[in-house]
Amino acid sequence: MSTASGPLAFPSGRQYQEALQNTALCFHDRDLRGARPQVTKLGLPRPISGQFASVFSLTSSDGRRYALKCFTSHVRDQQDRYEAISDKLSGINSGSLSQPWRIGFEYVPDGILVHGSRFPVLKMDWVEAVTLSSWLDSHHKNSAAVRNLAEHFALLTEDLTAHDIAHGDLQHGNLLVASDGTFRLVDYDGMFVPALNGRHSTERGHRNYQSPARGDDDFDSTLDYFSNWVIYLALHAVSTDPSLWTRLHEPDGEYLLLAEDDFKDPAGSVRLRTLLSHTDSTVRDLAEQVKMLAWQPLSLVPRLSAAVAPTHGTRIPGPRAGHGRRPGWLDDHVAATRATGPGVSTTRTDSLPPKYLHRRVADVLLGLLLLPLAVLVPSALAVAELITPYVMTLSYGGSLGMTALTARATRRRRPETKALRAHLSQLRERRRATLGPVRTADRLQQERQEFDDSETTRQRELATAQTKMQHSHAKAVKAAEKKKARDQQAIEKEIAALAGQRQTTLGRALTSYRKEAIDRELRKIRLHERELTGIGRSLVQALAAHGVRTAADFTGITLIRSSGKYNNITALINTADGRRVDIKGIGENRARTLDAWRVRQHARVSSRAPSSLPAARHQSIEADFVRRETDLYRQRLEAEATARRALEAAVNQLRSGLARLDGEDQLAARHASQQREQFTQRLAHLGEPYLRLAVVESEIAAANRSARTLSLLRYLRFAVIGR
Repeated sequence: MSTASGPLAFPSGRQYQEALQNTALCFHDRDLRGARPQVTKLGLPRPISGQFASVFSLTSSDGRRYALKCFTSHVRDQQDRYEAISDKLSGINSGSLSQPWRIGFEYVPDGILVHGSRFPVLKMDWVEAVTLSSWLDSHHKNSAAVRNLAEHFALLTEDLTAHDIAHGDLQHGNLLVASDGTFRLVDYDGMFVPALNGRHSTERGHRNYQSPARGDDDFDSTLDYFSNWVIYLALHAVSTDPSLWTRLHEPDGEYLLLAEDDFKDPAGSVRLRTLLSHTDSTVRDLAEQVKMLAWQPLSLVPRLSAAVAPTHGTRIPGPRAGHGRRPGWLDDHVAATRATGPGVSTTRTDSLPPKYLHRRVADVLLGLLLLPLAVLVPSALAVAELITPYVMTLSYGGSLGMTALTARATRRRRPETKALRAHLSQLRERRRATLGPVRTADRLQQERQEFDDSETTRQRELATAQTKMQHSHAKAVKAAEKKKARDQQAIEKEIAALAGQRQTTLGRALTSYRKEAIDRELRKIRLHERELTGIGRSLVQALAAHGVRTAADFTGITLIRSSGKYNNITALINTADGRRVDIKGIGENRARTLDAWRVRQHARVSSRAPSSLPAARHQSIEADFVRRETDLYRQRLEAEATARRALEAAVNQLRSGLARLDGEDQLAARHASQQREQFTQRLAHLGEPYLRLAVVESEIAAANRSARTLSLLRYLRFAVIGR
């Protein structure tokens, strides 16, 4: 997802939950705008949370129900992938599918508004179905229903294979079972379609359903082959023996019957051992097959439909039996390997004589030596396998010892036993020759697993670094926006206060201007004895000596009553410069007369004082406030610009950081691809050692079965009676 300012951290499930409380505001899509989300008991939209997304159920105004997938992390080229997947799925004829497993969806790049930014969503048709594990919880005792479900699963894998599609994460949570017993396939995030050929996988799928050998470079139409075997094994096993579900599956377990630990350590797996020792041969064969495929490169895993060949309305047969414990799918490989290849024996087990043929002279003579024993114990010929061990035990202590030694020597010279010994010797030599490459392959597989684990750790650390970087970005954006709001709020407050300050300043200026005018006029009015009753020339001169010459030179009087016996009052003159002077001869009455004169003069002058400021002075004050207001507006613009620069810096830092991480990831991914290619080439150079070992072990088992028809007991019988 990108915006005009760059990539942003994706919302959390909780933030999506908050946004969905007002669907009329957060959606443009006409189906989703105003839709009602399914809510919890608290009235909040109910999320189904996953690792990379949260899914919500919404019902539109026309009653149609949708599943809305809201992404909580960024995936590169997500939109391109979904468009390629949509084009492929929409182009498939529904009539060519075994069941309606496709789910309609639409990728909406700017689908939802969260905290002022728009993010992509996936709008999907709602499916009335339950997960595979939930369905098995309820139906595992119904063998026919489970068998029918196994058939539908095999048919589903055929559909995917036929159209070169791989889901990428087949597991119990993504396989939904409808009421008619057919599948619905959900979560197409990691799906492969031919248009995505050459890209890497965006995920590795659920660990309890994937081969330990799977890596990020494994991304083609064979991606599901191992998962197919794991799921089909579980379905077939439960249909055969419903008790396996309660014995091997934990309640709410994230697997069906087998899990990751069983694939990684088959020797120590109780669950796998239970399936390998089951009384049903097909269950055993399927379990053996999963065990053998767990560490094979995905390119060597056979497709499920090639072995089970499902047909509508009939039970799906398991892998072909009849070859001991070897899975049937291996038979074709065995036939091909027997014919050619280095170190392959030219003596085939099925070409060995099934029994001893044509008695020779030595055989006849040995038979004559054994004939008395046969006469004494007539039943020995019928139950030779029971009698002969005791006879042979006694023979070394009695007269039959030489006969027994002769029989062993004569049998060893028979052409049938010679051919058998030669064949077994060749097979054991081939097994010894194969064990070295198998051990090498084991080491390579272990190295690859360790490498894949380190890659998983690296990718986890990469995701952590990306998330940390996005969180830092979100924190920086929040801090910049908070500072911008704080600064602008302070500036707006100052702007709002300017109007009141302007009136106050003009009022104070007018008051000061009037005072100056009044003071000027008062200074022109001098004290004259004729105007002041009781104040003669001498007092006027005394006042002048203290600086009181005009009506402007004093501001009033202060009368101080003494606390003495006679309660005298002292009159002080308050001068304009802030002094209080005591002038001899001016008592209370004269002081009051003097102050009354000042008040009369002040009132007369004030009535003529100017009532407004001069235009120049008024304009000067107005200009000062305009400058202050202009400066505040400039500060507000600067605050916006500072916040914008901080946001741009945060975005650039996030972009450069993500680009750096992406570059490092691409470099590491190329190195990982080269490493995996080297592993693949080294394994390919070994020439399928596991398969060759399985072939040799199979032929040794067959040779040992043939050896029972050429045993010493059978030879003694042959020497006596000729058959």
